[in-house]
Amino acid sequence: MNTNENPLENLEFFETFSSDDPIDASPQYDPNKNIAPDIMAPDGTIKDPILDPDEDEDDLPELPTQTSKQKTPPPVDPLEDDEEDEPEEKQSTGLEDEDDTEDINYFEVFGKGLVKAGLLDAEDADNQEWTEESFLGKMSETIEKRAWDTLEELATETYGEAGVKLVEDIFINKVPIQQYLQMFNNEQIVENVDLNNEMNQERVVRLYLAKTGMDEDEIEDQLTFAKDNDRLGSYAKKYHGKLVERMQQERNSLAQENAQKVQQAQEKEQQRQQQYASVLEESIQKGEIEGYPINKNTASDLFDFVLSKPHVLPNGQRITDFEFKLATMRQENPSKFLAIARLVQNDLDLTPIKRKGVSEETNSIFNDLKTKTKKSTKSPKSEQDVFSRYFK
Repeated sequence: MNTNENPLENLEFFETFSSDDPIDASPQYDPNKNIAPDIMAPDGTIKDPILDPDEDEDDLPELPTQTSKQKTPPPVDPLEDDEEDEPEEKQSTGLEDEDDTEDINYFEVFGKGLVKAGLLDAEDADNQEWTEESFLGKMSETIEKRAWDTLEELATETYGEAGVKLVEDIFINKVPIQQYLQMFNNEQIVENVDLNNEMNQERVVRLYLAKTGMDEDEIEDQLTFAKDNDRLGSYAKKYHGKLVERMQQERNSLAQENAQKVQQAQEKEQQRQQQYASVLEESIQKGEIEGYPINKNTASDLFDFVLSKPHVLPNGQRITDFEFKLATMRQENPSKFLAIARLVQNDLDLTPIKRKGVSEETNSIFNDLKTKTKKSTKSPKSEQDVFSRYFK
């Protein structure tokens, strides 16, 4: 064994420093001062457990060696610890997660988050009862309100207060768009016309008198009189404000008429829905509607089929799935379309169809009986032939 491996021999390195060393002016350091007494010999020398084989190894202290420093614990399979700990963690937290999940109202969490972010309008989000229905309702209200706010903002920037009225009449009162816009544009032109121009003065006077009910001859007489008396400009200024007011009244009247039509149509639609719902409820109890089997699920589908309007025509009109299917069938499958038309023409009288079905079934049964009868009559005849020779 190489004695140079003994770390205690390195203590001789400290003896190389002299008392005159300028780096350290303190008293000389005793290298053996902190050495444990059990490795000190009586003469002050150090006992070397490696060089002294007679020394009892159990009495020797455990000295740090290069081998002990580099000694590593036995390898441990990390999967074993994970496999042991992981089930406990899942088992301990799984039930808690399930309980937490059951207690969480995701509509409330998501709704309050959107309100806080400014993406959902809700006056009292904390006291709001958050359900799927209430959440979707708030979303619909928010989208509709912000769409209207955007439209009104754009209309106001372009036309001022009249722009707000424009949006309301077109999108709410459902006025004929082309007619309404033409009236609105004419009104804007007349309101901003330059009355210093004599031609514009004559146009204003002529248009106003026409709206009062005068015929063409009367209008020409009035214009001639105004020009001859140099009063055309004063007449134009006088009639200008009245003309703009009258044009606004005409536009408002058109909007009011269409608003009434929209309201009447909505009332009729509500009555139709109530009527359909009542009929379907009775049909569900009976289990049939006009002889056609029906249950709760098919009744719900039928209700949406004839009332929901997911399809939009090029003119903006919305139609139901039933109307869309009829229109499609009319072009793509005229045979079925005509069959439905025939059925409607007969007031849904299914008797011919039933009679035909009964006739076909009756004929089938009759033919079967006839065939069986023929087969059964052959047997006695054959038996008679067999035994007839015994009765001659």
